[in-house]
Amino acid sequence: MSSTKVKALCFDVFGTVTDWRSSVVREGEALSARHGIEVPWGEFVNKWRIDGYIATLIKIASGEMECIPTEQMHRSKLEELLAEYGLGGLGEEEVNDFNLAWNRIEAWPDAVEGLSMMKENFLIMPFSNGDYRCMLDIAKHNGLPWDGIISADFFKKVKPDLSIYADAADMLCMEPAEIMMVACHTQDLDAAYKNGFRTAYVNRPLEYGAGIPQEDKPNSYDYEAGDFVALAQMLRSDQAAGKV
Repeated sequence: MSSTKVKALCFDVFGTVTDWRSSVVREGEALSARHGIEVPWGEFVNKWRIDGYIATLIKIASGEMECIPTEQMHRSKLEELLAEYGLGGLGEEEVNDFNLAWNRIEAWPDAVEGLSMMKENFLIMPFSNGDYRCMLDIAKHNGLPWDGIISADFFKKVKPDLSIYADAADMLCMEPAEIMMVACHTQDLDAAYKNGFRTAYVNRPLEYGAGIPQEDKPNSYDYEAGDFVALAQMLRSDQAAGKV
């Protein structure tokens, strides 16, 4: 483990800090109740996430398209899915509101407590592909105690583009080793590690729902924890021992 002291913790948000799937499924179920149309919302939301948002991020990362606001990434796929699942007759206002369900997603139960503990000794902030407004809305909705926000749209690129981690370090006026990336996604952590960041893996096995195989972890990380409170306790103990 590096001897450089960590000053800032940067967090992936979708999946790591927030339970996006359950949150958006609940909003979909409310939509079904209003209109009397049954929809397999778990399937719907996973498609929205994977085939919509993540597929768009891949295109941006490859240079196939320019960065666009998170709301636009979600909206284009949403229109396809509403038609596919028999909800094509919704009014514009209701579609717009449902599209913003991603700005109202709920934090995991341990998030606020764990973040508050970590905030005692480190700067804490999101480092997300979600745009600035989305990060503001999620923080406000959940009372997340961030010290600031880093959004990928500041740099007009997306994670895990290797250069974006150096951009974040420059924005913080810190050396990469003074920053720890916290995520439940190995791709994010591996890219951060390649740029000299410290890394912490937080396991979120229900991100995509029950019964989904956990992703492989080809590399080891500085910390591995089951939730934010456990990570905070590890960091607190190691900081007291002069290890972090």
